[in-house]
Amino acid sequence: MGLSYKEIEKYLSYISSGIKYIYISDHFFIFKYPSNEIKQRADLIYDKAYREALEDGMLPLKDLEALIDQRNVITSEEVEKLKKLRGQLEAQEILLGKTTRVKANQERIKQVINRLKHEISQIEFKKKSNLLVSAENKAEEDKVFYVCSRCVYREDNSLVWPTYEDALSETRLGLKDTIVSEYLKFYSGIPVEVIREIARSSIWRIRYISSVKTSDPLFGVAASNYTTDQLSLSYWSNFYQSIFEMMPEDRPIDAVIEDDDALDAYMKNFYEERSREEASRRSKSKRSGKLSAFDSEEVIVTRSHELYEDIKYDTPREALKIKNRVDVRKRTKRG
Repeated sequence: MGLSYKEIEKYLSYISSGIKYIYISDHFFIFKYPSNEIKQRADLIYDKAYREALEDGMLPLKDLEALIDQRNVITSEEVEKLKKLRGQLEAQEILLGKTTRVKANQERIKQVINRLKHEISQIEFKKKSNLLVSAENKAEEDKVFYVCSRCVYREDNSLVWPTYEDALSETRLGLKDTIVSEYLKFYSGIPVEVIREIARSSIWRIRYISSVKTSDPLFGVAASNYTTDQLSLSYWSNFYQSIFEMMPEDRPIDAVIEDDDALDAYMKNFYEERSREEASRRSKSKRSGKLSAFDSEEVIVTRSHELYEDIKYDTPREALKIKNRVDVRKRTKRG
């Protein structure tokens, strides 16, 4: 992608503020994230809409999925093809994780991965498109619209719709749909590939490390009030910091770190190998027959233990030899 310094600064200003300024049909709007109170009310809207959808005859997601499977929307041949494609995809991702030096090989493997993902998504879309008429989807639409109605403001910071009922009765349907669509993009957050590039940039990492070391709030707000983008940037910042702190022999090269797909495949392979090595060490430890102190019937009791004085101790062999020599000398002198 290659974001410039100015582009990264622009994104950081936007992420830190948690606000978006936007023009829609020559109208100026301000998008804000919902408070916890608004989120609670939105959950109530969801529950109410879900019950009403069931009463109107809409099927819940699990029943709709079962019906789609009964009607063979995805044929048995396509199911088998999906299994095969997913197996091939997993194999290619493992191969990508092991290919860390030759850029040309990585690009070839990534092309195969993208093709496999495209074929999988084409088959899965046949099922997903039918799930849009589920009761859950209808309830989610109502929930999102409620949040949008409570978080879209005019330039003077007054709500576009003073009440939720005003939003429901909006007659400018084109403008209403566009506002909801744009707000949903804002609420969903910046694409993850952009967030990841920002997270590993030196411009941001200086601020992130400084915040961690000084315990200064990262965005000037409590973590409980983080927006979607703030949470995402925090997560990926920690992810990349853990990679930069890896041992030199384990850490991937810079070209891999800067390539999302290659890095994900590398780290997946790295952790899987670590897990296998750990399992192997545990297996060898069990076969070696080593026992812990608690596997034996003998117990060490120190002088501070309350039973110390009540225990009869065996005389050590070396001490017994010395005692026997002393007794022999005494008997010899008496003789």
